[in-house]
Amino acid sequence: MKTIKFTGIYVLFLCHFLLASCESNDPVLRPSADDVLKLTEKVANWQIETFEEMGQYRALPPEEDRKSWHNREKHHELDWTNAALYAGMYELSQISNYPQYTNWLIQIGHRNKWQLGERVYHADDDAVGQLYLSLYQNVRLKHIVDKLPLQSRFDSIMQSKKGGDYQWDWCDALFMAPPVWARLSKVTKDSTYLEYMDKQYHMTYDELWDKENRLFYRDKSYFDKKEKNGKKIFWSRGNGWVFGGLALMIPDLPEDWKGRAFYETMFKEIAETVKSRQRADGTWSAGLLGDERDYPNIETSGSSFFAFGIAWGINNGLLDKVTYEPVLFKAWDALKQCVNADGMLGYVQPIGAAPGLSFKDYTEVYGIGAFLAAGTELYKYINAFYPLDKTTSNITFMEDGGWCWYQDPRVIISNGKLVISGLSGQSGDVRLGVFDLKTEQPDSTIVLHKAFQIDDHNVPALYERPDKSILAVWAKHATEKIHYYNISLPDNYLMWGETKRFEHDYTHNTGVTYMNLYYLKDKNKLFNFFRDGLTFNPSFITSDDYGETWGNRTHFVANEVSGRHRPYARYLQVDDNTVGISYTDGHPRKYGNSLFYVEYTNDTFYKKDGTKIKNLLEDGPLYTLEGEKLFTGSETTEKAITNESVPNSAWTCAMAKDKNNYPHIGYTLYLSDGDHRYRISSWDGEKWNDREIAFGGKYLYHIESSYTGLLAFDPIDPTHVYISTDVDPSTGEDLGGKHEIYSAKINAKDDISTIKWNPITLNSKHRNIRPIVVANEGYKVLLWLYGPWYNYKDYDSNIIGIILERPK
Repeated sequence: MKTIKFTGIYVLFLCHFLLASCESNDPVLRPSADDVLKLTEKVANWQIETFEEMGQYRALPPEEDRKSWHNREKHHELDWTNAALYAGMYELSQISNYPQYTNWLIQIGHRNKWQLGERVYHADDDAVGQLYLSLYQNVRLKHIVDKLPLQSRFDSIMQSKKGGDYQWDWCDALFMAPPVWARLSKVTKDSTYLEYMDKQYHMTYDELWDKENRLFYRDKSYFDKKEKNGKKIFWSRGNGWVFGGLALMIPDLPEDWKGRAFYETMFKEIAETVKSRQRADGTWSAGLLGDERDYPNIETSGSSFFAFGIAWGINNGLLDKVTYEPVLFKAWDALKQCVNADGMLGYVQPIGAAPGLSFKDYTEVYGIGAFLAAGTELYKYINAFYPLDKTTSNITFMEDGGWCWYQDPRVIISNGKLVISGLSGQSGDVRLGVFDLKTEQPDSTIVLHKAFQIDDHNVPALYERPDKSILAVWAKHATEKIHYYNISLPDNYLMWGETKRFEHDYTHNTGVTYMNLYYLKDKNKLFNFFRDGLTFNPSFITSDDYGETWGNRTHFVANEVSGRHRPYARYLQVDDNTVGISYTDGHPRKYGNSLFYVEYTNDTFYKKDGTKIKNLLEDGPLYTLEGEKLFTGSETTEKAITNESVPNSAWTCAMAKDKNNYPHIGYTLYLSDGDHRYRISSWDGEKWNDREIAFGGKYLYHIESSYTGLLAFDPIDPTHVYISTDVDPSTGEDLGGKHEIYSAKINAKDDISTIKWNPITLNSKHRNIRPIVVANEGYKVLLWLYGPWYNYKDYDSNIIGIILERPK
C-alpha cells in the first residue's frame, strides 16, 4: 500500500511539474479580441520564419517508439502535415490586417503548381486541396489558382473501379479529404463530388463511430484495445481531426441538402462528449477516456482542434453559447500559456496514430495549424458576442454610417447644421445624419432609402441649393442604370420629399456608380459627374433646375490603356465656372496608374497653365493621356503572384484649393500590400510640386490591397493635412495598432523628411479611416469613420470627429 501511495503522489507531482508552464490557477477571464489576434499572429509569424527548418523543432517520440517517418527533415510542402498548417493559416488570413499570411499561402500553391500529393487514392494527399479551393473562392485570387489538377484527380477517382471501394478507413482521413470534396462541389456547382464524399464518409462512420461514447475509433485495430482504466481508447487528436474537419466542411454543404443534418448532428454529439472530457487545466488528455493520471502531459494539437470546433459551433448556431463558452475560454487560457516567448506552440504530440507523449519545447506544423484556426475562430467569437463599444472622447456626429471616397460632397454645413450622408454597413440603408453645430448635439438620423444595398460605394452626394434646401443623389454600385435623388425642406433637413429616379438610356448593361455634384455658373447648370458603361468611364448628366430634373448624358473622360481599364476621377470646384479633375488611367489592381490633372470650363479642357487641350462638344471626351501628368506610375500590368495590385501604382484620394485657387492633390502610392505612401502634388502658380509626405501603412483588406486609410485637406488652408495610417507616418515603423488619425502643417518645400505628424487619435480600439474636413459659416469640422471595418460590404462604423473652428 505504501508503494502504491508513493507512486500516486509521484504521478501527481509529475503532472503538476509538467503542467506548470501551461496551467494557471487564476479564474478564466474572457480574453480580449486584440490579445487573441496578436498571439495567433505571433505563432503564425514564428512558423513562417522557421518553416524551412521545421525539423529542428519537431516533436519526436522516444527512440524506441520511432518509425521511419519520425525524422528531422522538412515535410514535403504537399504533405498532410503542412496541409493542416495551411488550413489554419488561411483562416487567420481572413481576419488579419497583415498581408504576409495570404501571400505566403499563394506562394506555396504557386511553386507547387497547384498539385496534390502523389498517392491518388490516399486521403492524406488530398488535404492540400483545402488551401487551393479556399484561395479559389476569393474573387480576386481566382485567376491565380489552377484547380484543374485537383478536379482532374477527383474525376479520375470517381470514374475508376477502385474509387468506389472503402477509402477512408482511419478517422484522420475525415479531416484530410471530405472538406476538399465538399468545397469542390460548391465551387463547381457539381453535386457529384458531394455525393461521393457523403458515400465515403458514411462508410467510415459506419465502421469507426462508437454510438455509446459518440467518438471515433482511430481505426479498426482499436476496437478491442483499452485504456489502463479499462475504458475504450479514443485518441484526442484523431477525434480533433474529425471535429475540426466538420467545422471546415459544414459551411460548404448546401443549406437545403438533405444530408447536411447528419453532419450537424454528429458535430453536436462530438461536442457534447468533448465538453464532458475537458480537464481541469482546460485541455484534453491524449486518450479522451483515460484516467488523467495516466496522461500527466499537456497535449495541444487535439486541444486546439477542439477549441476551434467549439468556437465555430457557437459562432454558427450549432452549439449553445452559455453551455460551451466556459469550455472555450478554459481551453484558450491553457493553450496560450503553451506558446513560448518566440511564438512556438509547445506540447504538440508527434506524428502517430494513438495517444502519446508531448514535449514542452517541441512542436509540429499540424498542431500550429489547429492553434491558428482556434485563435481565428475565437477572435470572431469575441467580436460577435462581446464587441468593443465605439464610445470615444471625440464627438459622434452620426451612428451607423460609412462612405467610399469617389463621391463628393458627402458632408456639408448649412444653417448651422452638419449634414452627413452615409451608408449603413449593417442594413444597407441610405442614411442622413443632421448634427446641430450650435448646441453640439445630434438632431437625428433619417433613412432616405431603406435596405438599399450594403456597399459603401452607394453613399449619396449632397448639394446645397440656392434656397438652402439640400439635394441628395445616390446609386447602386454599377448594378443598375438608375440614379435616385431627393430634396429636403429649406429650413428642416429632417423633412424630405418623395424619392425620384433618373433612368439612364445607353447601350451597355453595366450600371452607374459614384456621384459628384458641382454647379457651373456660366453654364447655369448643376452637373452630376459619375461613372457608367462598359469600361466605367466618367460621364455626367446635368440639371437646369438645381436637381429637380436631369438629362443630357455626356461621355466625359475616355480610357486609353488597352483592355478593360477605367479612369478614376475626383473633382474640385476651382471657381464658379471651373471644375478641376484629378484622375488615373486605370485601377491599381490591373495597372500601374499614373496621375493626371485637367480643368474643365466653358465646355473645354485645359492644363493648369491655361494651355487648351480640347473642346468636349466639338472634339469628344478627354482621353486620359491628353491630361497633364503629375506622377508616372509603373504603367504596366505586370505584378508578382503575391501582389493583388500592381506596384508603383497611384490613386487619387483628396483635392483642395488655396486662396489663389491653386489646386492641391493628395494621392496614395501602392508599393506592396504592406507598404503604401501618401503623396501631394501642389500647383505653385508656375509648376507642380510633387513629393512624398507620409507612410500609409498596410492595406485595409486583401481583396483591395491598394486601399489605405486615406488623407484629407483643410478646404480653407490645404497646407493643413490629415491622414489615416497604422504605422509611424514618418518612418513606416509598424506600431502594432489600429489606423490612427494624424495632422501636419505641410508647406511647399516640405517632404517626408521634414514633416512632423501629430497624433489626433491614440491607442484606438477600432480603425480610424477616411477623414474629411468641411468648412462653412465660420465652422470647420474634421470627420472620419470609426469602428470595425472588414471590407466595403462588411463594416460597422460611426462617423466621429472634432469641431476644429467655430464662428467668432
